[in-house]
Amino acid sequence: MITLESVAKTAGGRQILNIALLHIDRGERVALIGPNGSGKSTLLRVIAGIVPPDAGCVIFEPPGTQAYLMPQVSFGFARSVLKNLEIGLPASMKSAEKRAAAEKTADMLALRPLLKKHGNKLSGGETQRLALGRLLTAPKSLLLLDEPTGSADFESTRLIEDVLLAACEKNGTTLLFATHDARQAERLAGRIILLENGRVAKDTPAAAFAETAGSGWGKRLTHEQHPQTPDGLPEI
Repeated sequence: MITLESVAKTAGGRQILNIALLHIDRGERVALIGPNGSGKSTLLRVIAGIVPPDAGCVIFEPPGTQAYLMPQVSFGFARSVLKNLEIGLPASMKSAEKRAAAEKTADMLALRPLLKKHGNKLSGGETQRLALGRLLTAPKSLLLLDEPTGSADFESTRLIEDVLLAACEKNGTTLLFATHDARQAERLAGRIILLENGRVAKDTPAAAFAETAGSGWGKRLTHEQHPQTPDGLPEI
């Protein structure tokens, strides 16, 4: 599906990506984790074609595969939530068909009560659900998500995760997403990649991550997202 070969990117005199080789198969769900500045967002933007690499190449199979990126800062357009959800649907679709598709997505993401509200007047969690809805109204083969629940509360986070899993399984969608939440990575992904200083420091099945979460890189990331007391209890 996606292969990165010798991909490098430098900004401000600092190398922010240095990927020797990375392959993601069709239908995989892959989480990118790592500290701030590790290259997660840049990697997603390079794959999406928004930022060109300084060296190397990104190869899609089949050629011409479209990558759809949901950026870290989600937004809604200054039109109704319904019209926001219809963005990206084929122009050839009839108005009634577009509305039906948008309403179906709204139901999945608990947005139906907001259909007449302007997309730029929503809360953080509502905006993230709307941004995801714009991507899911029509099936996609490749989704790139940057912190898909970063502004969402607990309920919105779990709803977004459930909808994502269902959509990926139904449509065979390849999912690559960046997150600071190691536990979210375990819930959503079948494979977890740790980036450090723009390099792949670890690449493991999610099940193996769960086994190593008590030590090494798994312990560090889990503690950063879910701080604990000396007794091992979550800090609240």
